[in-house]
Amino acid sequence: MSPKRTYKNDALVKPLETFSARAVYGSTFCKRQIAVQILVDDGIVKDIGGNVECSYSRQCLGTLISLVKGMDIDSAWSFSGDDLKQNLEMVDPKSDCDTYVVAALRLALRNWEKGI
Repeated sequence: MSPKRTYKNDALVKPLETFSARAVYGSTFCKRQIAVQILVDDGIVKDIGGNVECSYSRQCLGTLISLVKGMDIDSAWSFSGDDLKQNLEMVDPKSDCDTYVVAALRLALRNWEKGI
């Protein structure tokens, strides 16, 4: 069995102890969950964390964290899958986990807005 591939932002992917909202999005590709937590303070995404199970999703979430952390809410809402893909070390053309990670972020933002 080959070892899991690692990426430069992997260490950023960890659950937050304190967060404002969270969301879980299920990958239809591998059937694994992508959990995202956000900490919002004064309209700014102060921190992002979460859990993922595969190395590609970890790369996607780690990269998303490095790019979105510190953004205001409006900018975070406009962050797209294309923005993410342009910054990944490796894009897996067979997997849509990059899209699912952005979807989980948007669900967490929606939950924050609704106070869920």
